[in-house]
Amino acid sequence: IDLAVAGLFHTPGVGFRAQGEPWEQLLYHSVEVLMLVVNLALVAVWAGSRWRGRQRLGLTGRKLLLLLCLLALLPGLLVNQVFKEHWGRARPVQVSVFGGERPFTPAFVYTDGSGGSFSSGHVAAAAYLIAVAHLLGGPASPWVALTALYTACVGFARMAAGGHFLSDAVTSVFLVLFGYLLLRRLFCGDPVAPACEPASQRAPQQRPTTVRS
Repeated sequence: IDLAVAGLFHTPGVGFRAQGEPWEQLLYHSVEVLMLVVNLALVAVWAGSRWRGRQRLGLTGRKLLLLLCLLALLPGLLVNQVFKEHWGRARPVQVSVFGGERPFTPAFVYTDGSGGSFSSGHVAAAAYLIAVAHLLGGPASPWVALTALYTACVGFARMAAGGHFLSDAVTSVFLVLFGYLLLRRLFCGDPVAPACEPASQRAPQQRPTTVRS
């Protein structure tokens, strides 16, 4: 499947045509910009809420800590520092099938090469935005759909440029979303997650009634 999908973007004798195209570069560099802007905005909103004594976007300190831990542990540590640095899977542009010099290895097969294909750091960072939208807006928020669409576009751009295989992109999405669900359980509990909600939004606890005979 990886080779079949990558072959859709490759032209024999030419290579991956999308590599270096303006739209591909725009999506590629937009991830770095959004990571900086979104996370600075989250910290600023939380700090402003603390200073004014009023919650904005329902962003509690617990939610902010959850998101920052997710960013650091999944896209930052697991994907970029563990898998990309040490897994060794060759990128599509590097494999012999598409004019490179390295052999193709299937997904989840460890190699001792220097390729950084598995898994995609850019897609993992984009998937992090889905978690931000879900945590702050809820599953029905239109931002969840928009960030999911953006993540798909980033994955498409990375595959079209020969930077990653389909399995690299899909794996990054699931790693981040599974990490989000795990951290949400640890930070907030499940399924109601009252600990992550501002005190003003928590449902009042009902006291048990006693029946006197």
